[in-house]
Amino acid sequence: MGIFKSIIIAFSLYSRIPMPVFTWQEKDMKHAISALPLIGAVIGGLSYGVFRLSMAFDIPVFCLTLFLSVLPLIVTGGFHMDGFMDVQDAKNSYQDKEKKLEIMKDPHIGAFAVISVSIFGMIWLSFFYLLLSKSLEKGDYKYLFIYMASFFFVRAICGLTSIIFDKAKKFGMLNTETNSTGSVDKVILLLEALCGIGSFLYFDIKAGIVCATALALFTVFYKHMCNKEFGGVTGDTAGYFVCMGEGIIVICLAVLSIIF
Repeated sequence: MGIFKSIIIAFSLYSRIPMPVFTWQEKDMKHAISALPLIGAVIGGLSYGVFRLSMAFDIPVFCLTLFLSVLPLIVTGGFHMDGFMDVQDAKNSYQDKEKKLEIMKDPHIGAFAVISVSIFGMIWLSFFYLLLSKSLEKGDYKYLFIYMASFFFVRAICGLTSIIFDKAKKFGMLNTETNSTGSVDKVILLLEALCGIGSFLYFDIKAGIVCATALALFTVFYKHMCNKEFGGVTGDTAGYFVCMGEGIIVICLAVLSIIF
């Protein structure tokens, strides 16, 4: 029963999907972060459904690009994008680590957050439109299926980094979510990550290797950046990781769709 409570809590924390309401206790959150990739699986499944409906109704590529791009934001309520924006405000403040952590806690957004999310959105739409148009033009959807699987994979890696990497603060939401985790959660997330890589390779070995390698390199950068800028990872940096990881995979797939 405890694992089901953790899954419900994970969906309540990381998505806007309606869940049963009950009084949480700290022990109920024990495996919540291990269920984070399941939200990615839901996003991927819904994306597949929207894509199939668009094929049936012959929806224009630009409209489909917008529909699929906004879908993750609807499911998550912009939870991860909020973290991305907070990190951009803090990073670009050029203050010391303590001040940057305070900036990330501030509920208000600054100019750097708006500029960064605008740039991110334009890059995402450009490359995702390219990926969709090339896939539809060729009638080959393997790269799109990798894109759909990436929501699961990126969240599995995010969960692992949230547990393993040093935390920037002794207290905070991320600490609450990970303090009671143990070896079981690391194994679950590792298996989920391996399933994500396996799905990539199943659809296309070459693209799977490229995307997995790109995310691995970004993870190394992410650890270095978090340690340098904030003294470790936080809940906001985890959101930043999810957004950037998904964006990197979209770029990789779009480029591969041009080359091959």
